[in-house]
Amino acid sequence: MFKFDFIKYKAISITLSTVLIIAGFAVTFGKYGGFAHSLDFDGGLRSVIELPVGKGRPDLESFFKKTEIEAVIILLEKDKNIYQMDIGLGSTPQIDQLYDQIPAAEREVKTSSIDKFVTILQREFQVPKEKILSADQVGAVVGNELTSTGITLLGTTLLIILLYLSYRSQFKFALASAIALIHDILFTLAMIGFFQMKPSVPMIAALLTLLGYSINDKIVVFDRIRENSHGKDNLALSNVINVSIGQTLGRTINTSLTTLISVVAIIIGGAVELYDFAFILIFGVVVGTYSSIFIAAPISEIYDQFRRKRKLA
Repeated sequence: MFKFDFIKYKAISITLSTVLIIAGFAVTFGKYGGFAHSLDFDGGLRSVIELPVGKGRPDLESFFKKTEIEAVIILLEKDKNIYQMDIGLGSTPQIDQLYDQIPAAEREVKTSSIDKFVTILQREFQVPKEKILSADQVGAVVGNELTSTGITLLGTTLLIILLYLSYRSQFKFALASAIALIHDILFTLAMIGFFQMKPSVPMIAALLTLLGYSINDKIVVFDRIRENSHGKDNLALSNVINVSIGQTLGRTINTSLTTLISVVAIIIGGAVELYDFAFILIFGVVVGTYSSIFIAAPISEIYDQFRRKRKLA
């Protein structure tokens, strides 16, 4: 069994996490003015086209780089060479400029941004009209609904977890787990903002997956603490925590490594559309494992000390 005084460094770990989270959000809002814009949350243009044989992602990427249009390219069907392109509203000036370069006889005087974009794609890649499978302009209202839904899902999940752990175990463990989960979410959001990753629906799925993985890790640790402290009320909780973490550390590391291998396989496999999802899960697994040991357990010990002092007062 691995022996280490984890509780001894609780002040350092909690302070370090707090500083890093604050720094991440400071860069996000101080340097970038907020999170990166994305079509799912801020609105934009979405089109689905079937490219001619011989054309593919490299051609699309080269075109968007040359025209300075920010686009997210998603391969929907490899066999049929069907791609989805999401364009933020910030790129509409470039689209207008490109459209104005088309001879007047070949363009309409008044048309929407999405129609302009489709026309540009048709000319650039020689795509017939019937190969334009869909073209829509997504409004910011949809983004507001997604934001509200995402916050509601995360809040509801945290509440259910708190109620379940309060019933299943002890309130101090439920409280510590809830605080640690909030820590994991804030840490991950700070990372997303720091690296200006574009918020999306898969990101919400990744955050919810992160909550499930993280709470499972914490339940294992707290179950062992509860078992080891049974009938040992006079023994300091810090000693029990150190022993319990040592006993579960091997299992925690093995579970984390197994999960990381699965997620890394997504990246190695070349699933570009799932890169952000995979990176968030990788970061979340590391942070979730760290918080189980250095955040959740110490907080339960701090709460236990506070409760004992109140009883003696």
